[in-house]
Amino acid sequence: MLAVLTILAVAMTDLIRLTKAHVSARAVQFVQLGWWLAVIFAAAIWVRPEAWVGAVAAIVAAAWYFGAERMDRPKQADDSAPSTSELYAWTAVALVVVIAGFAWLDVVVLQSFVPAGLMWLALALFLTQTSNRITRAVLLLSGRGADEAPAAPGSMPASRLKGGRVIGPLERIFIMVLTVVGAYHVVAALMAAKGIVRFPEISAEAKRDDAPAEVGSKAEEFLVGSLASWGLAGGAGLLAWMFV
Repeated sequence: MLAVLTILAVAMTDLIRLTKAHVSARAVQFVQLGWWLAVIFAAAIWVRPEAWVGAVAAIVAAAWYFGAERMDRPKQADDSAPSTSELYAWTAVALVVVIAGFAWLDVVVLQSFVPAGLMWLALALFLTQTSNRITRAVLLLSGRGADEAPAAPGSMPASRLKGGRVIGPLERIFIMVLTVVGAYHVVAALMAAKGIVRFPEISAEAKRDDAPAEVGSKAEEFLVGSLASWGLAGGAGLLAWMFV
């Protein structure tokens, strides 16, 4: 229950963060606080005997939220510390490691019951905005976007490949479900189809004359981003298989 509740808390935190484009930052913070308190009280009432898992999940979600807020700030010219992009990327990696550790605790130590509906909801939400941010963080850690203009505070540099923000979540959810039901041949076909669809966009880069130094950057971005995205989907499928 600890891993699933943490995944749900983090996923909803990132979805609530999206409302910053329409409401004030202060209002978003109040909504976030209300969500974290709801997780704590709901776990205290319904999760027995591990009522403390709600507090742990809320702490991880809050750390993820405020950590990302700080990591997204542009680096100062006289700052010799690692870039904000690199720090944020390592924060995303740390989140994945923490969730994996919680899953191990659930299965080996706590052996707690996880409602199937709650598990599927948490994983589906996690594979949307949170997984998008983790995938972009991995791209930044690999050097993608490092030379671009700094992003505005609270945002992440967008991928140069079109449609990733929409296609990525759908692809990850499909792969997770197909992995759980054992349709590995369909997963392989889906991965191959993605490469075929992206090939014209990637190959067109080699024909450009205005930026010859960047030839191959889209191919590298596609490879790194796809591996990170598929890894998250596979991890979600493995987690679902463990609790089914």
